[in-house]
Order: sequence, then structure tokens, then C-alpha cells
Amino acid sequence: MDESPRDSQEGSHRGRLFQRVRIVGLLTLLSRILGLFRDAMMVASFGNGVIMDAFTVAFRVPNMARQIFGEGALSTAFLPVYIQDMERNGKQAAFQTATAILAVTTIGLFLMVAAIEVALLSISIFVPLSYEASLLLNLTALLTPYLLLICVLAQACAVFHGMQIFGIPALFPVLLNALWITGVWLLDQFVATADTRIYFIAAGIVGVGFVQIGLCIPTLRQLGFQFDWNWAAGRSRVKIVFATMLPVLLGLSITQLNTMCDSLIAWCLTAPTDPNATRWLNSYPLTEGTATAMYLGQRLYQFPIGVFGVALGTVIYPLLTAHAERGQTDLFREDLAKGIRIVIAIGIPASVGLLLIATPLTRLIFERDEFTADDTVRTAAMISAYALGAWAACGLLIISRAFFALGDRQTPLRIGLVAVLVNLVANLTLVWILAGPGLALGTSITATFQSFVACWILTRRLDTFPWKSISHTLLRTILATVGMTAACLVTSVEVNTTAPFTGKLVALSLPLGAGVGTFLLIAKLIGLTDPFELLQRKGRD
Repeated sequence: MDESPRDSQEGSHRGRLFQRVRIVGLLTLLSRILGLFRDAMMVASFGNGVIMDAFTVAFRVPNMARQIFGEGALSTAFLPVYIQDMERNGKQAAFQTATAILAVTTIGLFLMVAAIEVALLSISIFVPLSYEASLLLNLTALLTPYLLLICVLAQACAVFHGMQIFGIPALFPVLLNALWITGVWLLDQFVATADTRIYFIAAGIVGVGFVQIGLCIPTLRQLGFQFDWNWAAGRSRVKIVFATMLPVLLGLSITQLNTMCDSLIAWCLTAPTDPNATRWLNSYPLTEGTATAMYLGQRLYQFPIGVFGVALGTVIYPLLTAHAERGQTDLFREDLAKGIRIVIAIGIPASVGLLLIATPLTRLIFERDEFTADDTVRTAAMISAYALGAWAACGLLIISRAFFALGDRQTPLRIGLVAVLVNLVANLTLVWILAGPGLALGTSITATFQSFVACWILTRRLDTFPWKSISHTLLRTILATVGMTAACLVTSVEVNTTAPFTGKLVALSLPLGAGVGTFLLIAKLIGLTDPFELLQRKGRD
């Protein structure tokens, strides 16, 4: 039977899936590498102490808002409406909807930021604060305007995604990290006081936000987007987006809220450095620097999540949404299964590999100047605990978006609410047993729980699902990962803390290269094709 034009178009669209994932993944990888270099410069400049603890907690406010609100709930609720407008009513209607959403988002977030700043100012005036609390409050006040800028930028990037343009939005985090690195280097040269440097860095992040917006909006216009303010036409679509956003907001925010809770628990359960400070507990399970070690651990374990999970979720979500809009259940099921197979084939070895190289990786990137060998041990333990759940976090990104593409926003919310309780119980139990790594392990346990439950419910709804091909991928991945683990352990070498950079590089490169090479060799021999498809110039139709 001849292939219909629609089938041919869909086959070509699916054929570009790997190419788009590769583009977004490579740019995300570049951003993450620059981000690690940035973090290495930060801890070298400020150490693993009070200043970095306060900064990492304060920076989570705009960062979490971006992940939950900007890139998460609003974009997730907006994209189906935008694509539906494009399919049914044409470009002009889609442009009107996007313009109205951007305007309402900007106004609403401006009011939110103003309210937060007033609240922070009131606390600083009327509440006596310790040095640590005052530093945290001041940095939070400086960084809060970035919440507005980064969320508006994320919404503009969602418009790019709706236009099937993925490379340009992935460049904006690269710009942030490049300018941030430049700023840290300049401040180290010319500003001696650590407190002053950290305040300048916080203000500089807000400045970069304005630069990102200033580049994003004109680029949208050059690529054909037309700002069309027609409130009468766009109002109904805005109502639909914001009506569906709340359950999406709560559903997507669970992982980020759990991470934020980890940081707050770490900050609250850390013993005060000031002997005269009020002590709320007789003994504290955590010591100074735990919040920073958690932050650095999260940055490293998010490598596989950002490079593969976020890239795949970004690309596959518009595709699944279009399948659902057109009633193409078979194509929906096929692309979802492909996404799950990629998560298995890439996420599992990435998680195990990160656990195996946690110590040499931390030593190479961070251990210098104010970052000591003891800090390396603590941070590596955090990375190992987080790595156990990295593959599950990647899978959850795909499965949650599949629910949203089907118009189901309640199921991820219900699962997420249970996950909050699981995370809280795990955190408050494990922190007294394992100290800081207990919080990270609680996050991994929660992500695994969410991923399994969500996948089970989703696949039951789709009636039939290609479990046979997925189980084959899982079995082959486990075999290749076992071989990779053996290769890493055999080639691991110990270096002392005073070893030069080249020695640390060799200590990381040997197990990393041997592990990756062994995994790919075994994968080739046993027919595990998914990792190689990501490297092909063109995806398969």
C-alpha cells in the first residue's frame, strides 16, 4: 500500500527526532560543562562554607521558579494550546495566544517579585538576623528579579519549541554561564572582599537576564514570529492555559520542591558557626558546607538528566502532543516507547558511571584553593547518592510529558503528592543515619518511586505497549553496564590530594575512557542500537 502524505510527513518528523535530541543534547552538554567550570571557580573563590551555602540556597529561588513555572508548568500548559491553534486556526491565532501569554506572564511575575522584595525588606528591618541569615536574605533579595527574567525567557523559548526550533533556546544557558565565568574571574582580580564579590555576582546574574531577553525577543521576530496583541481574541486561550497550569504546576514541581526542601533541611540542620547563636537542637546531624556539597552533587548528577532527559523531553513533547491532537495512538505509543528505550540505554549506564567516577571527577573539577580533600569526600558521597536515581529522573521527564500530551494533568499530580510524603519521610529518616548523603539518597528513592508508578499507570492506559522491545533493551543495557563497571574498577587509580592537574586528569580519564569504550563495544556486539542511533547523522524513519 502506498504511503499517504500524512504518513510520509510523520515518518520524516520522527526521523528527525534523534537529530533534534542530539542538537539540544550537545548544546546542553556545553552549557553543563561551562556550568561545572563556573562552579569550580566559585568554590575556589569562596570555599565550601557559609558564603557558598547562602548563595546556593538563594539561587535556588529563581532557578526553581524557572524549572517549575517557566520551563515546567507554563510551557507545558502553553504548548498544546499553541500547537492546537496552529493546527486548527493558523499561525495568526497561535501568535495572538503566545503574545497574550507573554504579556500576562510578565505582568503577573512582576507583581510577584515586587511582593517578595517587600516581604524581604520587612524582615530585614523588623527581625534581628544572624550573619548567616542576613547574608541569605540579602542574596535572595538581589537574585529575586532574575525570577521574572528567566521565566519570561523560558516562555519565549517555548514559542521557539512550538515553531520546531530547538537549537537557539539551548544557547541561552551557554551565554549565562560564559558571562558568569567572566564575571567571577574579573572579580577575583579586582575585588578582595568575599562578601562584596558574592553580592556583585548576584547582581551580575540579573544583568545577564536582561541580556538574554534582549537577544531572545528580536530573534523570535526575525524567525517569523509576529507579536499580535489582540486581547479579545487571545483571552479565551489564556484562560485555558492558566486553568490547566495549576495541576501541571503542582505535578512538575514535585522534584524541584523536593530538591529545595533538601537544601532547606540541610541549611536548618547544620550546626551554627557562631557559638553565641541560638541552638534549636542539642545536636545537629550536619556540618558547615553540607548545602554547598549538595548543590555541587546535584550539578554533577544533573549531567545525564540535562543532556539526555531534558533534551529528549524538550524534543518529544511537541511530537507527542501533535500525535494526541490528531488521534494517532500508534504513533504516540511508538515514540513514547522509543523515548523510554533511550532513557534505559543511556540513563542507566550514565547513572552507574557517575557513581563509579564520583571521587576522581570531584577531585579534578573542584579540589583546589579553598576546596579541600575533605570537601571532595563529602561532595563525592553526594554525587554517588544522587546518581542512584538519575536514570529515574530522566524517565520521569518523559513519562510526565506523555500524560500532559494526553491532556491528563491530574495523574502526575496525585503521584507527585504521594512522592512529597515519601521524600519527606526518607529525608528526615536518612539524614540522621547518613548525614548529608541521606538527603540525596532520599531524592533518588523518591524519583525511582515516581518513575515506576507513573510508567505503570500510563502504559495500562495505552492498552498495548511494546514491552518486549523495551525488555530486550533493558537486558542488553544491564549486560553492557556490567562490563562497563568491571572496566572502570580495573582501571581505577588512586592519586593523592597534592597530585598535579595532569595526575587528576589521568585518574579520571582511565576509568571513564575504559568504561565508555567497553560499554559501546559490548552494546555493538549484543545489538543494543539506541546509543548509536543518537550518533547517526540522520534518525531512522
